[in-house]
Order: sequence, then C-alpha cells, then structure tokens
Amino acid sequence: MTLGTVTPTPSAFDDGGFTPGTVLQSRYRIVGLIGRGGMGEVYRAQDLKLGQSVALKFLPQDVGREPARLERFLSEVRIARQISHPNVCRVYDVGDIDGRHFLSMEFVDGEDLASLLRRIGRLPADKGVEIARQVCAGLAAAHDR
Repeated sequence: MTLGTVTPTPSAFDDGGFTPGTVLQSRYRIVGLIGRGGMGEVYRAQDLKLGQSVALKFLPQDVGREPARLERFLSEVRIARQISHPNVCRVYDVGDIDGRHFLSMEFVDGEDLASLLRRIGRLPADKGVEIARQVCAGLAAAHDR
C-alpha cells in the first residue's frame, strides 16, 4: 500500500469500514477494527507522521449532516483535549474523510472489561472495587473540566 492519500469509496463505509493496510489522508494506516457500536466505529491505526499507534473513532455519517450535533461533538473534543489523567485516554485531533468525521486519540493496548468478564466470569470484589475507583477518578477529572 502506498503512503498516498486513499479516498475510500462510499461502499467502504457501507460494509463496515476500512480494511487493514488502508492509508487515510497520507497519515493513518489502518491496522484493524477495534469495535463498533451506536457511536460509530473505532480502528487501531498507525500514525505514519509520528510513528505511533492511535485509535481513530469514526462517527456515524448523520452527525456531519446535522450542524448542531457536529458542533456539540467539536465542543466535547475541545473539552476532552484539556483533560490529562491516567484514567482518561487522550484526544489528539479531529478530521473528516468525505464527510465522515473522526477523532484521533490515544490507543490503549489491553483487554477490555467485557472480554475480561467473558474470560473469567465474575470479578473478585477487590478487583471490582479497584476498577470502579479508576473509573470514578477518570470521571472526576472529566467533570473538573
């Protein structure tokens, strides 16, 4: 795959996204899909300019068609960029590809809570308390902003 800008075809979004190796805006090489949900799709990507892994979160296409929702998203990103806490992933930047808005953010490697619960079942009480404290500390940092 070249390092040139790859403009995805509309069908690239219709079937769920980007294939590994796709380069976006001459900057991000898609590694793979991390997750998908009501708030869009998240991909692990390599930032070719900075040489590090990032997460790219693509919002649903309807966000770009509604100016009020897009402005709310941009406002949330402005606030999120002010948060610096070990329990909150860092937000780097925003962009769009053919009207499909995305944000780049810190990629945190590890197992998500849903996978952990599937693997081990119920959490031991002390582990559950530890996770809850970390979540609350991250939320407190966000609410402080």
